[in-house]
Amino acid sequence: MRIRSKVLALLLLLALVPGLAVADSAIMEELGSKAAKKAMQDLKMEKGDADLLILTNAGHAIVDGQTTQAALKGLSAESGNSIGDANLFQVLRPHWKPVWFYFFDKATGEAVFLQADSQALSGSQDDLGALPEEKLFSKISNANVDIDYLRNNTDEGNATFDGKAFNGNEFSLAGISNVWARGGAFDFIQATCFHDHLCPGVTSGLFLAKYVEEKLPINNISAESYKVIACPNWCKDDLLQMRWDATPGKSSMFVMALTDAEKKAVPGIAGIYIRWNDTVKEGDALALGYNFSAVELPQWTGPAWGSKLYQDIVLMPYVDTPEAFITVLKEFKVDAAKLAQMQNAGMHPLKVAGVM
Repeated sequence: MRIRSKVLALLLLLALVPGLAVADSAIMEELGSKAAKKAMQDLKMEKGDADLLILTNAGHAIVDGQTTQAALKGLSAESGNSIGDANLFQVLRPHWKPVWFYFFDKATGEAVFLQADSQALSGSQDDLGALPEEKLFSKISNANVDIDYLRNNTDEGNATFDGKAFNGNEFSLAGISNVWARGGAFDFIQATCFHDHLCPGVTSGLFLAKYVEEKLPINNISAESYKVIACPNWCKDDLLQMRWDATPGKSSMFVMALTDAEKKAVPGIAGIYIRWNDTVKEGDALALGYNFSAVELPQWTGPAWGSKLYQDIVLMPYVDTPEAFITVLKEFKVDAAKLAQMQNAGMHPLKVAGVM
């Protein structure tokens, strides 16, 4: 009888565990729903409005050991936005950061930011549903972040950026919003969200990727891939990880810094890009230079917070002409031995390649 009792107790415990998971999921789903409802009321937007962009760190944030991905369900159900429609994106943040939600109206430039109060998420779904907004969210901010509006209303921009209206996420969220509003492609926006913000360095990664894909196209998808010697490293490399699945963990990217003297020795060096054939163990390589000043772009004349944000926008017309910023420093063949030398610690990849 005692064995039977233990079995029954175990079955009861196993039955309860999924229920607890469902309850936790329901709380996060309710949180996402309430965030969307509040923001859409403030922005005066209806469900399914094509002008609405939602950015969030839900799914990356963990609150008291509870994952937050279910908030995405609430966001989608209430707003009509989805990843598939390219108007809902997850912005990478470390898991210990508070969970937040950001809503942007492309037509007006108005944005709403809501950060959840972690303590408010410790109760039941009913408790959360009954909480007033000021108890559920520790911060609710409204601001216009359209770059054209900000250029003419710098006092408001100062209040938003200097006053940290979005809890330090101002540059990140405003940059992504403005480029998305001006037709930024899904894969580009997705990569900027992985990098956690959009800056000219990420854009340079897009230009370098498109240039390499033009000069060294992948012809054999079963054998060929790109390898990157990211020397020196900058924001470009995060875009390449996303676009090419070229990650350090899979030995597709090797990241190395350069000293100031080394940078002067090879001005503008942007790394070595290899189309590698894993069947024959050889590849074609390009050592590329990148010049951020190669093209005379319109200049931002306002406060410092708008400079890179404006550069993000004026660079977009050059997406299909990346060669305007790129030069080939050297083109060469790579075999397994040479690749190993460029990748190994203690070896200088630019010297191995004969670039330095």
